[in-house]
Amino acid sequence: MERVVDGYRFSSDEDAKMAEEELQRVNYISEKLSEDDPKSVLLVYNKSIQSGIFTTPVGIDFLKSIQSYLRKNPQIDNEDIADIPIRISYADALILKQNKRYESLNTKEKNYRQPYMFSLLINVVLVIMVIAMFVIALKADNPNMLNYKTAILNEYSEWEQELKDREQAVREKESELGINP
Repeated sequence: MERVVDGYRFSSDEDAKMAEEELQRVNYISEKLSEDDPKSVLLVYNKSIQSGIFTTPVGIDFLKSIQSYLRKNPQIDNEDIADIPIRISYADALILKQNKRYESLNTKEKNYRQPYMFSLLINVVLVIMVIAMFVIALKADNPNMLNYKTAILNEYSEWEQELKDREQAVREKESELGINP
């Protein structure tokens, strides 16, 4: 939805919709209003202010143009012309705007903090897994690229010990049987 109404850009769709409704009221009143009768214009103006039907800049501009017409008209006493009430606090709007900026900065900080913490946790888990893989590889019985030299030396040592044990058993058997080499 376009947020521009009668040359004003509104910050929300609701405000733009209110301004469009007020523009329709302005057009309706403008058609019915006769500038030839300043007293009826004053009556419509004061009734519009009392009822509060105009709150957006579109309606306020309309009221201001009628007010200017009435003040220039010598038939109307300026004291009979009501002042145009402004129903929003610009100071509050400024504070609200500053709070939104502050909140958006905090939100950005929080938005970066959560993925960072998640990433850090994943990295720690991965480092622990890599360390565990190295420990398992070093403790494994099967030769691998980390312990192949030790595994092969151990295997040859076992073979050598087994051969010596067999040789010793053969010599003992020969001596029992009285065979001398």
